[in-house]
Amino acid sequence: MSGTLWLMFAIAVGASFAPDRLAAPRGPVRRVASAWALHALAVICVASLFLLVTARPAFSACGTIALVALVALVSNAKYESLREPFVFTDLSLFSQLFSHPRLYLPFLSTAKVVAIGIGVLAVAGGYLAEPPLTPRPGLAALLITIATFLASCALARRLPLTLAPSADVEHHGFFAVFVAYLLNGLRPATFDALQNAGATSPFATGGIPGQCPDVIVIQSESFFDARCISSAIDSALFTHFDCACNESVQHGALSVPAWGANTMRTEFSLLTGLASQRLGYARFYPYAFVRRACASIASWFRRSGYETLAIHPYYADFFGRERALPLMGFDKFLDVRYFADALRAGPYVSDAAVADVIISILDAGTAKPQFIFAMTMENHGPLHLERVEAGEAANYHSFGDDPAWRDLTAYLRHVANADAMIGRLLAYLRTRRRDTVLCFYGDHVPALPHIFDRLGKVPSQSNYFIWRNFGDHSAAKQDLPVENLGAAVLQAMGPAKACDVSTGMSERTEKI
Repeated sequence: MSGTLWLMFAIAVGASFAPDRLAAPRGPVRRVASAWALHALAVICVASLFLLVTARPAFSACGTIALVALVALVSNAKYESLREPFVFTDLSLFSQLFSHPRLYLPFLSTAKVVAIGIGVLAVAGGYLAEPPLTPRPGLAALLITIATFLASCALARRLPLTLAPSADVEHHGFFAVFVAYLLNGLRPATFDALQNAGATSPFATGGIPGQCPDVIVIQSESFFDARCISSAIDSALFTHFDCACNESVQHGALSVPAWGANTMRTEFSLLTGLASQRLGYARFYPYAFVRRACASIASWFRRSGYETLAIHPYYADFFGRERALPLMGFDKFLDVRYFADALRAGPYVSDAAVADVIISILDAGTAKPQFIFAMTMENHGPLHLERVEAGEAANYHSFGDDPAWRDLTAYLRHVANADAMIGRLLAYLRTRRRDTVLCFYGDHVPALPHIFDRLGKVPSQSNYFIWRNFGDHSAAKQDLPVENLGAAVLQAMGPAKACDVSTGMSERTEKI
């Protein structure tokens, strides 16, 4: 191989460490040898692949450096908002960038977008300016690509990883960890590990419950008891939530495997009863690895004679729910198309509209008891894109109208609507003749890092309650991990007694 190509590889490897060092959290200068080697081999692999396609050595080197810089830049944008660096499963969400740009593009600052644009133009200009080598180094580039890929796979398996992305980056550097996660996570073993974990789900076995009330579980977007971060937040925003907790069977703080986003991680743990740590590399985007039937609380209810329904007022293909939810035991999935004429609150379907649909379904009734799992969307960010009126802040907090608090004002506006949703459902269920269990929980805290930093408090837990319109109400406070919440819902269904699953009716015990 000519000296030109060796020089290309040396430049690509050496220069690629600059953007790697700029990625957050900052990786160490001193790293284990396998981390250095994996970084270098991955860069050479990408550069040789560029060379195989273009036969332009300078372009291949610059294109590889630009690619590392792009991934590091996007990772920094994610880390600023979500406290987590870019991981391999985020690559699968690039298609969502174009179909749902509002959810992603606003987190890239103007400076980052300009930098990306300049980089793209520079790389394109370099391609046009450099003539291809003659003869083309096709065979050499192919052999180097294959050899470095295989060596990278072997090193990735040997790199000591915790699967806590920030901690791993702080030990081994950003690009080495990104590559290791990518190569390890896309192995068939990841799919098998998820399937094996699913077989141990607490919902993998079980029969007809002794009591057959309808069960409603509501996953509220970005809901948590925000009063824990400041006394300046108006307690009246949580009036119905407090009432529900006081009348509940059980309530408390909820530990969730997501912060600011990545709803599907919390959602999957709730549905399957599996802790995120048990999912291996699938923990970052579990729905992507659901390819066969997967045990869940929905499949448990379906085996028990229930009709199972999922409701989410957004696009069915988002996070792959349209494919995954039927495999997890849901008979039917109502997505945003069902809400075509529904009331909006900001850019998304309102919580009030979701409550309307739940009530209409319960009013319609069926021959079987029902399990309804509803995921709200109203309080989904980016919150900084929402309009806040002058003086509106006083309705929710006492910080005033300083622009620094406008995102908090927008967030709490939606919290008030979530609280109203709770109040409406409680009022309806109190008068309902059919036994019903209602579980309400937040999927994660909102992506408001600048607000939390300003207040000096960074919450990590959401909140939940389990309420029912029958039996006693002990209002026991018990903090839970989200993977245990489904089992708590089943326990709240009550002690075993005669139940006719053909009608789904059970004897009403005590009405509050």
